[in-house]
Amino acid sequence: MNYSLFKQILFFVILLFVAGCTRLPIKTTVPGGSGALPIATEDLDPPFSGTPIEAKNSASAQLYPSQFAALSGWVNDNHAEAFTAFRQSCKRWQKMPAGKAMSGAFDLGSVADWASLCAISVNPGEERQFFEHWFKPYAVVDNGSAHGLFTGYYLPELHGSYTRSERYRFPIYRTPEDFASRSKTRAEIYEGALENKNLELVWVDDEVDAYFMDVQGSGRIIMEDGSVKGVGYAGKNGRSYFAIGKALVDRGEIAKADISMQTIRAWIKQHPDEGRELMKKNASYVFFRFTPGDAEIGPTGAMGVPLTAQRSLAVDRHYLPLGVPIWLNAQHPKGNQRLQRLVIAQDTGGAIKGAVRGDFYWGQGEQAGEMAGPMKSKGRFYVLLPRNLYGDSSNEIASNN
Repeated sequence: MNYSLFKQILFFVILLFVAGCTRLPIKTTVPGGSGALPIATEDLDPPFSGTPIEAKNSASAQLYPSQFAALSGWVNDNHAEAFTAFRQSCKRWQKMPAGKAMSGAFDLGSVADWASLCAISVNPGEERQFFEHWFKPYAVVDNGSAHGLFTGYYLPELHGSYTRSERYRFPIYRTPEDFASRSKTRAEIYEGALENKNLELVWVDDEVDAYFMDVQGSGRIIMEDGSVKGVGYAGKNGRSYFAIGKALVDRGEIAKADISMQTIRAWIKQHPDEGRELMKKNASYVFFRFTPGDAEIGPTGAMGVPLTAQRSLAVDRHYLPLGVPIWLNAQHPKGNQRLQRLVIAQDTGGAIKGAVRGDFYWGQGEQAGEMAGPMKSKGRFYVLLPRNLYGDSSNEIASNN
């Protein structure tokens, strides 16, 4: 072997060993950021070992067995909150046929394999032990990497009325029955194409807020009489989506590094006429319906159960089934900490595509929106599978040290 090549290989091996043994941050430059930011070693892909679970319908996706001791931040999480969200999944599974196979790209057993865990008695304070005793974590890997994109979403909070007035003059429409009305573009709808058709579900006081509720797909409306109504996605007009944020970047109005829901909204408010024309360029339009349940609890996700703030995650159900627990480790949108917590896959979305992809539900209202808007985080996650699915009967309890 060439001696120079041998030295290079030896140096690379030593570097890997040192990186695996240290917890010190590694300095790197974040594209689009301002200078060098510290990125902890947990940002790096962990080593994978053991026999992976291969996907049934994907040549690139795999699940690699891991341990709770390898999940950075695991022992510090509030497992009771996650357990409460997991119980919401149980309510759905208990209504499904026990023999129904779990959906997704992997063979993850039947509904009965998961619902049986819901019957286990768990005392307050034993939630972490419940997950460690009955589940085993598996790193979700695609094309040899555990890294993926994690964004955030929230439940917008608007103010509305059942009747039109000077204040409440922007309509939220229900789905039209006829195709001609249902296929109108946003520009046509903004110009009154659906007026006088008895399609107004509710009237709100801010068209920009209504636009962002359209993008999110659900909302919470505080009515004029003080009551709260939840509204959710009921259908679309079938038109192509136009990213107004990208248009603002391309025009040089907002720097790419600064683009977020908040900066887009601020620009529209500062340029109301131009902003309305820009929104009209997005021909896609969402129709809404009143959602069942208590709007104070949270919106209903794709699984059919209420979402839990900071404990529910939207995933690509082509790869992972809804209802399963997931350990998330991603960069926090504040940028100086990690977002490490046990979440439950209870929702999905049109933009959530890929095995290592997630949309973190922050909750409802303005503060949740401030966190969700700028979140475009690099991270990874581990799906927790029942130990008996693959013959693992070990009883691992992660150390507090």
